[in-house]
Amino acid sequence: MKILLTGATGFVGSGVRREVRAQGHEVRALVRPGSVAKLDAREGVEIIPGDVHDTQACLRATDGGIDAVVHMVGIRREIPQEGITYEAMHTEALYNIVDAASRNGVERIVFLSSLGARSDAPSGYHRTKAESEEIVKSSKMRWTIFRPSIIFGPGDEFHPLMADLVHRPIVPVIDGGKALLQPVAHHNVVGPIARCLTMPETQGKIFEVGGPERHTFIDIMYKVARHYGVWPNTVGLSSRLAKPMVKFAQRFRSFPLTLDELHMLLEDSVCDPLPFTSTFGVKLDSYEDKIPSLLPRMQELAA
Repeated sequence: MKILLTGATGFVGSGVRREVRAQGHEVRALVRPGSVAKLDAREGVEIIPGDVHDTQACLRATDGGIDAVVHMVGIRREIPQEGITYEAMHTEALYNIVDAASRNGVERIVFLSSLGARSDAPSGYHRTKAESEEIVKSSKMRWTIFRPSIIFGPGDEFHPLMADLVHRPIVPVIDGGKALLQPVAHHNVVGPIARCLTMPETQGKIFEVGGPERHTFIDIMYKVARHYGVWPNTVGLSSRLAKPMVKFAQRFRSFPLTLDELHMLLEDSVCDPLPFTSTFGVKLDSYEDKIPSLLPRMQELAA
């Protein structure tokens, strides 16, 4: 098969790219010009320089016998002044790819969504992921959707942020940090995304993906703190007070949290992974014993 990947240089996309190649498929990647250098020419990936917001680039990328698209473009934080919004990077980007793929006769699409995606979510991140899912489902292509919880692995963004958090002079803990997370290993996710391309039984299905354990946010924070031998100076804060404070402070790029991210931190991100594991034969990796290998060294934090 000839597979087009979008988001192929990201944390998840890089793993999917390697998995798809390992299975013997031809791989094409639509890559922003500034990210082309992240790809090694020796991989044998065909690169189409362009942006997901450029109609002509999307048409070029989906032309020439593409059998399936794996769409993984996404952002965690908006930067509205630069045009980087959830609406633009999630909904509009996906619409452009689906439209171009449909016009070029592509018959299969796999979409990386998120656990918690729904139309009435408090966060724009989850609402636009839900809108994107509807675009995929209403297309004429055969589709599969994955909704993962937090994905952990070398190079993830979550653990360096947690390491920085526990070393701050004051660590605000909002609503007790009781939200549940179900971290899932990177390789437990990328393998099935690649394999589903040749599994007809996965078509028309949504797979919620989580690890074998559930942890509260505060529990993870203290596990990270123990790794460094520190005891965070925590201050309890209600979400009712935190929301207006974050809404004001998020305008500053250096502030580590946006209101949208706060909404996501306050709700559980858990699921029943059995339909996923039984379909793909996945044995989920434990998260807790992997935490030390995911955290930056002290000298890296100081830098």
